[in-house]
Amino acid sequence: MLAAFTDAVAEGRLDAAVVHNDHDAIVVLQRLRARGVDVPGDVAIVAYDDEVAALADIPLTAIAPPKQAVGAAAVDLLAQRIADPSRPRHRIAILPELHVRASSA
Repeated sequence: MLAAFTDAVAEGRLDAAVVHNDHDAIVVLQRLRARGVDVPGDVAIVAYDDEVAALADIPLTAIAPPKQAVGAAAVDLLAQRIADPSRPRHRIAILPELHVRASSA
């Protein structure tokens, strides 16, 4: 799949990608650069996770989920469910942040 992806970018059929996770996005960046593809000139790359995205040769724009907030909310919901098993189910939205860096125009 990675070869097909890099071919599509090199042929101008793709101009952006969101890649999960940072490590995979860094591999994609390296493969594209090895093919002579300009990042972000020919293609923009956005990573998801933002653990090591800023450390790439070209710092990657990244979507950063608030992991601590997600964990705290999960523990809170679990404690409430244990205290009251008949409690209605809940859905919580905790939005990530976008950290714009050099890999996107």
